[in-house]
Amino acid sequence: MKIYLVDFENVKSKGLEGIDKLCETDSVIIFFSENSDTLSFEMHQKVLSSKADIEYFKVCVGGKNALDFQLSTLLGFMVAKEIYSHIFVISNDKGFDFLHSFWGGKYIDAPKTLVYRTKTIQAAIEYEDNHDAIEQEKLEETIAQLDEQVQQQPAEDAAETVEQAEQLQQSDDTAEQEQEQQQKKAKSNAAPRQKQSKDPQKEAAKKENDFNVAFKKLVVKSKQSADHKKVRDLFVSAQTLEEFHNLLLQKYKQKGGLIYNTIKPRFADMKKKYAQINPMQAEQAKEQGTDTADENSGSDKLTELLSGICEQGDIDLVRKCIESTANKKDFYISMVKQFQKKKGCEYYNVVKPHYSELLNKQES
Repeated sequence: MKIYLVDFENVKSKGLEGIDKLCETDSVIIFFSENSDTLSFEMHQKVLSSKADIEYFKVCVGGKNALDFQLSTLLGFMVAKEIYSHIFVISNDKGFDFLHSFWGGKYIDAPKTLVYRTKTIQAAIEYEDNHDAIEQEKLEETIAQLDEQVQQQPAEDAAETVEQAEQLQQSDDTAEQEQEQQQKKAKSNAAPRQKQSKDPQKEAAKKENDFNVAFKKLVVKSKQSADHKKVRDLFVSAQTLEEFHNLLLQKYKQKGGLIYNTIKPRFADMKKKYAQINPMQAEQAKEQGTDTADENSGSDKLTELLSGICEQGDIDLVRKCIESTANKKDFYISMVKQFQKKKGCEYYNVVKPHYSELLNKQES
């Protein structure tokens, strides 16, 4: 996993070049202030088409280098968490190079995370590819040197090494035989205990607890104040990722979207684990979900999506934008014209995954 921390105040839209080439496991945080909050229309389209998880962070200004200090503080926190393999700072400010020197092991033990500064996201992608190739060359060179040392080893040393290896093997064989005898005795003495340890109810309870703990961690990771048990109930009742997304938005509004982004990559895996642990409950939830879907098949999908996010008047305007457009690109332009950039993009991102479905309903 890689993350790109963008000093937008310094690099502007040019620094985001390459954002459309990132994948689902990548993340981007764009640091901006009231002095630098303008994004070109062309770059905004690339941001929307990117598969990466993108977040905007408005910094608190009022002092010199306020953005730099806040970006650096967050970077240190992320390095300590050891979540990301690479952290790239996107900026023209060479002062950030000291972060690379610091976390590169000059002052403290080097962490697992690589920290580096580039001028654009595209440059960071190219650096990563070159860096991996260089590391591979170093590894191959080290292996070749070791092979050469072994070949140059005198015959006497080699014979001594073989003799030592044989002695070690004999001692290992003896120890292995003794260990096998001890294990046989332990099995014969502990047979009743083993039967007790394989209690199906206890094993099922343990699996259930492990699942709940893992799900709670996902909710906590989203950094949203939500009861993980209630989120889990929504997860169980939802049959699809889209349905889970809608339920979260209805329950938690905008906060639900942040929770959804954290759980989304693990949704399918967690569903599979839950079905293995609770096959009967999973089946009941599926049947209930089907009944609910039948009952709500005639309900207003657009109202469900935007409920709690905007007023009914704005929902009607969004509906008109859908009716008057034929594709997502035209719909996006229509939304920005109707609601201005900030509000138009917010509504567009909610409706975008369901645009084709809503358009078909309007035509029918």
